[in-house]
Amino acid sequence: MGARGRMRERKRPDVGASLIETVIAVSLMGLVVAGVLGAMWSSVRLSRFSDEQAKVEAVLGSAADRLASYAYIPCPSLTGNGGYLPIVQAAAGTVDWPTSTVTVVSLKFWSPTSASTGTWSATNGLSGSQCNETVSLTTARTLQLITIEVTSPSGYHKTLEVVKNNVFPRVIS
Repeated sequence: MGARGRMRERKRPDVGASLIETVIAVSLMGLVVAGVLGAMWSSVRLSRFSDEQAKVEAVLGSAADRLASYAYIPCPSLTGNGGYLPIVQAAAGTVDWPTSTVTVVSLKFWSPTSASTGTWSATNGLSGSQCNETVSLTTARTLQLITIEVTSPSGYHKTLEVVKNNVFPRVIS
């Protein structure tokens, strides 16, 4: 190729990209970025939900442990200091939540109807000195079914039932 051929090649203008090609390229990149950001946002939301579930489980387990290790209350109240509520509410501190996130939903008492069967009752039926009666397997109200509920600040909740008793085996020496 001579000098003239090279001159023609150099004189040829640079064509570049048209406006339509640029718009299509930017749109495609926008779709890719939007997809990646959407996936990242879903991952963050799922991570927060999993973290919240784990915290609810931790508080529920701590509340059950505290309840199991606390002394048996023969005539507990459902709310206030005369029952198990302050004990289970202390478990909210394990994840720095307010104590109001842990509640005692229900409290039922075992009422034996015969030696082999019985039912759960919402009323204790004991008062005064009866709350200190000698306990045996067939004595009324020796088992308590306590339902604990933990609700996270964003509203996720879970419940657990714990059976508490005041029956101790006799030690035969």
